[in-house]
Amino acid sequence: MASMQASQQVQQRVPVTEYIAEALRTLPASSSFSVRVVYTADHPVDSLTPRRLLSHFHAEKTYSRRTLVFVSQGGCLVAGLEAHEFTTLRIEAQGARPPRTCVAVDCCIEKLDSSGELVGRMPVARALVAGYLRSLHRYSVALNVPSVGVHVFARAQPEYLFARSKDNPGKRILGDLDLVKWWQNTLQHALEYGAKPAPDQSKLLSVHPVANCIVPGSTMLESPWFFGKDRPYGAESSLSVEWRWGLPYPLSARAHDCVLQFPDDPITRLLSETHSTAWSVSALLDMLSVSEECGSGHRTAYFLASLPLCPSIGALTGDIADCGIASQGHLSFEDYDKILVALFSQDMDFSSTASAQSSSSRLKDYLDSSFDIPFVDVETAGPATTAGRAQTAKPHEPPVVNDLSTMIRKKRKVVG
Repeated sequence: MASMQASQQVQQRVPVTEYIAEALRTLPASSSFSVRVVYTADHPVDSLTPRRLLSHFHAEKTYSRRTLVFVSQGGCLVAGLEAHEFTTLRIEAQGARPPRTCVAVDCCIEKLDSSGELVGRMPVARALVAGYLRSLHRYSVALNVPSVGVHVFARAQPEYLFARSKDNPGKRILGDLDLVKWWQNTLQHALEYGAKPAPDQSKLLSVHPVANCIVPGSTMLESPWFFGKDRPYGAESSLSVEWRWGLPYPLSARAHDCVLQFPDDPITRLLSETHSTAWSVSALLDMLSVSEECGSGHRTAYFLASLPLCPSIGALTGDIADCGIASQGHLSFEDYDKILVALFSQDMDFSSTASAQSSSSRLKDYLDSSFDIPFVDVETAGPATTAGRAQTAKPHEPPVVNDLSTMIRKKRKVVG
């Protein structure tokens, strides 16, 4: 337990806020943003594999840290991200061998949203994800882990964090297929950014990020349509991220032994069923493809990536390490939930510029008065980008996923 407390202190040396601010600075020049990060201290939680079976002795403890990131422009919230970070400490003893201790860190990005109030066309949400993934390098310093698991469940919804933003004319709402493509491209960029060398390093990390994706109800043959890739998954990538189709577990493996179960997730709900005890990974995917949340014509996707860590990236020096922001982030889960209640209260409305400004100001006053959570101002300094958007070649017709309408035969009307 003492080592866990020490690791928490080390993590606080490098503020998550500054990693995200640094990513935002790469956006086209002449824009101003403010970044505010809310995160809790580590709390003990249930295991991510609660029904895992092992033939030998083992002891396990899992801790969770909840993170909420706000990006504002001109005093108005324009983007937000919510994530869960899980640290699992496990001790295993088998036979006469000395006990073995292992540590695993997994991050689940639960929500990512925009309000529709961004002035100018720039990928703020994508930069937000990239900066957040790069902040995970702090675990290399704190816990000496070689990599962090990154998990995303992509499901199209009109709004995730900003109430009534679906009615904002400036918000671009993606359909299910476009959202899957967007997340694949975003994670491609974010993993590359997260794995790039520190300023004092001349070479990339020796281990490249590996990313897995599965679209329930689809096959590997359909993957080029979803992701615009002409090469097969698993082939060597010139972009330093190796993409693979499917979950990163053997299909014959027992699902409860290897598939992580995150809060508010379709996989978790399926594996909570008593009859799922003996399911293999293959059986789980079959059930997922016909489930209410991932079947019935819906296109959702699970992304699982391994981000290699580097201590020199996690141990920032100079003003960044001593900027004083490290004092934030010791909220309890109860206080964190109070912030979510304030964010989703009936008074919050992002359907128009006036209401979004008012709602943003109300949340800012609440955070300042109740928790004194500081923010960082950011001036963008990146090169200008063209307004056009590259088009990706794709087949003319999308693949049909779990659509049974063609199998229904209508009964003819009898006249007479």
